[in-house]
Amino acid sequence: MTSPPDKIFVSDIDCVAAIGVTSEERTIKQRLSVDVEVATDVRKAARSDSFKDALDYAEVVRIVVELAGSRDFHLIETFAELIAGRVLSDLSGDTARVVVRKLAPVLSSRVRFVSVEIVRRREAGAV
Repeated sequence: MTSPPDKIFVSDIDCVAAIGVTSEERTIKQRLSVDVEVATDVRKAARSDSFKDALDYAEVVRIVVELAGSRDFHLIETFAELIAGRVLSDLSGDTARVVVRKLAPVLSSRVRFVSVEIVRRREAGAV
């Protein structure tokens, strides 16, 4: 019987991005809130109690903030996909779950936020 995967959570990362379907919407940067969950084996880090064996939470935040400012986005889905891809390629994790919340969506009815959640697995053979 295999045990469930260990998970690292970095929650409510605050960032701003030029994001929106229309060019007018993208002219003003909007606040986003991002959660990143990485499934990774933490036993080595737990045994050694050493940062060198642990997933770097600050690097997760850096990736999110860097990607938010890297270009204009039409969709939060695209932003989430880029985050998951970078987390899986740059960090030691098997699965990345990313939630992106647009905190002040431009909608005819007032809503608190809109969000997308994706889960991506590391490709077989990927480093």
